Amino acid sequence: MTELLRVLGIDPGLAATGFGVVDGDGRAATVVTLGAIRTRAKDARAQRLAQISEFIGALIEEHRPQELAIEQQFVAHNVRSAFAIGEVRSAAMVAAATRGVDVFEYAPTAVKEAVTGYGAAPKEQVRHMVMVHLGLSEEPSPLDASDALAIALTRLAELPAEAALARTARVRGGAASADE
Repeated sequence: MTELLRVLGIDPGLAATGFGVVDGDGRAATVVTLGAIRTRAKDARAQRLAQISEFIGALIEEHRPQELAIEQQFVAHNVRSAFAIGEVRSAAMVAAATRGVDVFEYAPTAVKEAVTGYGAAPKEQVRHMVMVHLGLSEEPSPLDASDALAIALTRLAELPAEAALARTARVRGGAASADE
């Protein structure tokens, strides 16, 4: 598989939403851009969500990713925080969907497993392995951006298996039609 896929990874948060655009084929990947969208706590929640949605829409229009990968919601102790993250996820997913970009969702443990091999890895280990996978000499900053890159890498890690399944389906389809 040589065709590169451009993925926009999103680590949702109301105060800071990490983003990272990555080109890859499931074996190698490179960073296009990364950063974090920051909103002000004094602004109304609806305004903050609009800012996040507009920024993600602008990222999509500028960098033209084929897919958006976003972290699924994790509810620990703070239900209010979980609701805010869910709203940010929705804003990002709508920004992608209205621009024809497919959305893929990943549990935090799946992201950690894909990038570090350990589903309970700390953020610092995830950041280090993101650097290794992407051949970066400097740490991606802030941690929200590093997490967004990890989410994008998780999507790209699925590509070899998807290609193998597609080849198997084509072979089986060809064999079935040859028997008819």
